[in-house]
Amino acid sequence: MKKIFTLIAVLFSITTFAAPGPKTSKIAVSNNYRAMKMQIKIDGTLYNLDNTFVMDNIRPGNHSITIYKTESIGFRKRTEVMYNSTMMVSPAQLINLDINRNGKVVVRSSATERYDRNDRYDRNDRNNNRRDNRW
Repeated sequence: MKKIFTLIAVLFSITTFAAPGPKTSKIAVSNNYRAMKMQIKIDGTLYNLDNTFVMDNIRPGNHSITIYKTESIGFRKRTEVMYNSTMMVSPAQLINLDINRNGKVVVRSSATERYDRNDRYDRNDRNNNRRDNRW
């Protein structure tokens, strides 16, 4: 009985670890602009932005991103919005926000994983009959 239970536990753990995980997305921000203080707000949560900031495990969907800069003018500090946008994040997508020395924000997105033939939905895979392609 003990051997059977051990065998079942080992098989269950192997199948659990072998299952593919969810395709997570990532937002990366690199800062080359030299303001006094930089902050980024993603979905209402405020983070301090040093040279680089990476947020993993982003769920797919719409996300609001706002970048603030704080500069000192004499004895006062002035906070301005540098960038404000809502982005559609797809599964397994990497979004790079680069802030250059002039204060311009450049957004680039790319896929973190390549899709195989089972992930795409264009009805051209091997398992689909040609009869279903009629619109």
